[in-house]
Amino acid sequence: MQPFAQPRSRNQANYTLNDKKQTSHSKDCVSCGSLQTDLEFEIDGRRFKFNHDLTASILHTYYRKFNMVEKKTVKVQLIKLSSNMLNEFVLSKSGCCINYSWYTENVLELWDAARLLKVPSLIRICEANVGQIFSEDNFESIYTKAHLYKSDIVLNKAKEFLVRFFQNNKKGSQLMKDWEVGVIRVLTYEDILYLVKEWPFRPDMSDDVLKSIFNWTENYDNRGPCSSSKNDDLDMSSQKTRDNDLDMSSQKIRDYDKVVLCTEYEKFENKSSILYTLLKDSKYRSASLECLQELSRHGMCQRDQEAKLLINEAISCKLDKNTHGYWFPSQLYGNLQNYRHIGVLADKDRVSIMYLDHSFYNWRRLSKCLLHSTITNLTVFDNELYAISSTGLESLIFVFRNEEWKFVLDLPNKNFVVVSKGEFIYVIDGTSSSVKCVSPRGTPVLHSEIKFPDMMRNPESALDFDRSILIFCSTDSDERSTVFCLDVPEHKWTYCGHLEGSAKYLVGFRNETNYFILQRDGSISQVLRKLDDWIEFIFIKRLWSFQSALRGAFIYSDELYIFSNTPVESLCFPGVSGVFSKIQYWYQEKEACNFVRFIMPFEFIRRSEHLLERLPESNN
Repeated sequence: MQPFAQPRSRNQANYTLNDKKQTSHSKDCVSCGSLQTDLEFEIDGRRFKFNHDLTASILHTYYRKFNMVEKKTVKVQLIKLSSNMLNEFVLSKSGCCINYSWYTENVLELWDAARLLKVPSLIRICEANVGQIFSEDNFESIYTKAHLYKSDIVLNKAKEFLVRFFQNNKKGSQLMKDWEVGVIRVLTYEDILYLVKEWPFRPDMSDDVLKSIFNWTENYDNRGPCSSSKNDDLDMSSQKTRDNDLDMSSQKIRDYDKVVLCTEYEKFENKSSILYTLLKDSKYRSASLECLQELSRHGMCQRDQEAKLLINEAISCKLDKNTHGYWFPSQLYGNLQNYRHIGVLADKDRVSIMYLDHSFYNWRRLSKCLLHSTITNLTVFDNELYAISSTGLESLIFVFRNEEWKFVLDLPNKNFVVVSKGEFIYVIDGTSSSVKCVSPRGTPVLHSEIKFPDMMRNPESALDFDRSILIFCSTDSDERSTVFCLDVPEHKWTYCGHLEGSAKYLVGFRNETNYFILQRDGSISQVLRKLDDWIEFIFIKRLWSFQSALRGAFIYSDELYIFSNTPVESLCFPGVSGVFSKIQYWYQEKEACNFVRFIMPFEFIRRSEHLLERLPESNN
């Protein structure tokens, strides 16, 4: 559509489609090849000049409607239409928009015309059509125009398109990555915030989400308050009309952009808080350690103390990421797409999993490994599930990858205590009095070995605590345990004194801010590191009065999940204020190894085997 201000020549003929006297009846229509390039339309008193294809389509529709044929001897330069006729034409093309068979240019020109004509019904139809044609090629131009027109209908469709795109997008070509960067940069603050909140959770895209946030904020900062945006280059000259009061010149569009940008800046007295706000609403803790460390060195992160604290917290969480299954709230909720939170345990040679869903507890079996003899340990390292199986005088380590168990390493001895932390799986071996540092993806896989201090013997359990691993050892008395601390990654030993109660069947768990241990007699204690680095255990309360062979515990959705080999009567265990609201106590009388928390693709779970034999039971 192009502007017109020139007077018409007296020799130019006018066609009004309502005037059948000027035409002869025919089923033929004007051909695109013979179409005049200077043909104008007058609609409700305003003149428009559309592109060649759109002009031909309008003529084709209405010549057929009125059985009219062009008089070849007459040079037609102006055709008069009513807004109702244009409305009918746009409706007739809605199906083409749905099937993406109509040019974006045509749809946008009709939208421009509808806005200038100020016909509500026509505007609604055009907006519906525009919302159906979003693609990677036209997103930026449509999105920019939608913000200019303040069209909620089209902007909502833009958001839906982005969420779908990033949900279905797989890491691919550089061309696709360049498109993502370009699109992210043109989004307004409100829309990038919406996208961050609604971005489907996929572990393989967590790094991309964080980098997109930094790219958007960096571009936003570079634009500066009240400066022209990238969208200034949008050609809005097509929206000129002969009416001075409707003149939407390029200068006015630039002024509009300045107003929008200034309005957004007014929301943030401290501009750096934009980055912080976007980060805290994202699932930033799910990004890889390498990505987080890279972004922590970014200039914006160095200037924004709030954002820096968030990133450093996430780095600490990654180095401490397997703290007995705790997941921060930002990793629990939102769109998890095709992933499910599960509890995992093993008995004998099979691994079982359970949905952590209050309305649908469903136990299933993962595929069996023929090399599994007796599984003694489970652990989660770098978002993968590892199992240690003892056979004879040695143990084999396997990882569950692509729905099958893959061999990683064999180790001498058995009956280990295992903790995943930072860069290694720490295998605490009481037989050899050493801690073996296993790097599953490194070379060599058995990275190093740390000898026990002279006083340390009989390790029974361990807790991933802060920047250390606490190891609880049994003594001659079942009423007292010794505690040793292994700092990570320095691998420095510290003796931490005694703990009242047995070290056997002791499990650890944590919430967002604190660490806890649960002993077999039901005693819960908080673990604290004092200013002098001394470890202290603060007793909180006792949950039960019997001895329970605990196999694992973690907090999920404000509830403490416990697994034990000791059955209990139907008891209602109390919650602990500020720690958890309720207890889910699961048990199985036959021997089982430790109970851990994991997240797994739903497709893997769906294809796993139903557990038809006797299920683990709950006290609820």
